[in-house]
Amino acid sequence: MLKIKLCLFGPEGVGKTSLVQRYVKNTFSSDLKKTIGSNFLVKDVRVDGTEVRMLIWDIAGQTNFARLRTIYFKGSNAALGIFDVVDPQSLLKIPGWISSIKKSVKKNIPMILIGNKIDLERKVDRKEAEDLAKRLSCEYMETSAKTGNNVEDAFTLIAKSAVKNLV
Repeated sequence: MLKIKLCLFGPEGVGKTSLVQRYVKNTFSSDLKKTIGSNFLVKDVRVDGTEVRMLIWDIAGQTNFARLRTIYFKGSNAALGIFDVVDPQSLLKIPGWISSIKKSVKKNIPMILIGNKIDLERKVDRKEAEDLAKRLSCEYMETSAKTGNNVEDAFTLIAKSAVKNLV
């Protein structure tokens, strides 16, 4: 079985934990506690005929955990950068996160930029997010952890990219 370490990163409150909960357990809770340090879940999937164990690391977004992030990022095979389409500031913080993960991983890994919370009234223009993704050499997708919209697709796409990168 192929193991993939997938990190979810982004500022606090963008819905990283909710996305992981929706993907792994198909649940949603509007009153989740803030992640302290990191959270870790596992999901076994089949990707193009290959059995894959996804080791999913949900990295805390608060700035006081910045030093720990580099430790959590080490060994990652793929990453999802999450921002909140309702919070323009969360998109502006993504390049710093990507810089941090690139320094820690020291190799190119597949990344997808995800605009989460599309079930709410957006304040970030989709084109602006797509342009940033293009500049950062990432794919771009939009999701809603609450409704489940595109969540499975985002994780499937990153898993396929990671397998292709490893095999």
